[in-house]
Amino acid sequence: MVAAGVSGVAGDAVTRAAFDDDTATWAWTAAGGQTHRRAVLIVAPRSIESPWTPEIAGCATFLGDSWHAAEIPVSVDFSDKRVAVIGGDSAAAHLIGRLIGAGASVTVFAHSPRRVVAEIPLWSDRARAWVRGRARPGTARRAPVVPSSAIDAVTVTGIRTTDGRERPFDTLVYGTGFAVAERVPDDALVGSGGVTLRQAWPAGLEPLCGVAVRGFPNCFFLTGPDLAAQARYIAACLRVMRRTRSGRIEVRGSSQQVFNERAQLKPAPPPPPASAFDLSGNAPESDDTFEGPATLRVADAEHPVRVRLTGHLDPIDGRYHWQGTVFASPERPLSPAALRQARTATLTVGERSAPARIVEQTPWGTHSVAGVGAPPYAVAGS
Repeated sequence: MVAAGVSGVAGDAVTRAAFDDDTATWAWTAAGGQTHRRAVLIVAPRSIESPWTPEIAGCATFLGDSWHAAEIPVSVDFSDKRVAVIGGDSAAAHLIGRLIGAGASVTVFAHSPRRVVAEIPLWSDRARAWVRGRARPGTARRAPVVPSSAIDAVTVTGIRTTDGRERPFDTLVYGTGFAVAERVPDDALVGSGGVTLRQAWPAGLEPLCGVAVRGFPNCFFLTGPDLAAQARYIAACLRVMRRTRSGRIEVRGSSQQVFNERAQLKPAPPPPPASAFDLSGNAPESDDTFEGPATLRVADAEHPVRVRLTGHLDPIDGRYHWQGTVFASPERPLSPAALRQARTATLTVGERSAPARIVEQTPWGTHSVAGVGAPPYAVAGS
């Protein structure tokens, strides 16, 4: 990045940085109180992010080892260990190959996604079928086991799933993403229009290519794990600014969203993703969450369902975005034919109703829904 114009590294800890829309520059304050101003800010966010792990029932009783995927010591030996990976963030994705290479028995459990995305395109399903039909026996790599049932609780010796089965494990690895660290003040990083980092990332870190965030012009993040590739991306952006004599560069919100939605759809060994979950499983613990009975109306049919929904007010577009999972009743399953004909529905919780979009059916038989606007459940302050 030196060749691209990066000429200095802050010698002291930076306590606050804010973007000035009038001058298109960043003003940052060092721990010693000195204030500096630069056109471009590059942040190594290990100082502002914190690995996030969910409070799963019984997790404190597990007698084996447990780590977040980003905090596992290099010296840990996984040889012949039974490892459960909970969630699928980027840190866990890079770790799975290491686990299998060490001879570990790996089971991957999905954790509730923050963002639901469009179903996997038909062409990719056909491509997988074509490859599987032509692969010679013995050439396939070992792949993790992906149970069809969700986690019900962690036990003393392993994990119990909702089908009542208990699986023993030696180690639990959480791949559930990152959150803005509690120790970081709200005004530690302030972007365009006064948007804070927590407002831009209400439920976890979600930059484009791990580098750029909507609402933070001329600001780049080095989030890892592929720091070399991210450095090349930043250098390319700086060269574009210099070549075009531009004083401001910022990722489009649509580009950031599409990148994070597609990131989990790209085949990556091992294994090819069976569904699409967000890079971060972190969901805010707030009143803007609902879990309970509801009614889903598809076409002219009403289905009693159980839902788990969450949402937030997007500081960029000013609209409320909500999403979640629908669990159909075994007595009244959702008709696949009806869902193919109507991807829109109405979701009702008590006296509240809202239009919803049925996004996809997950490998576990549930359905993902999403909506924009007033949700079908009460939110804080409403």
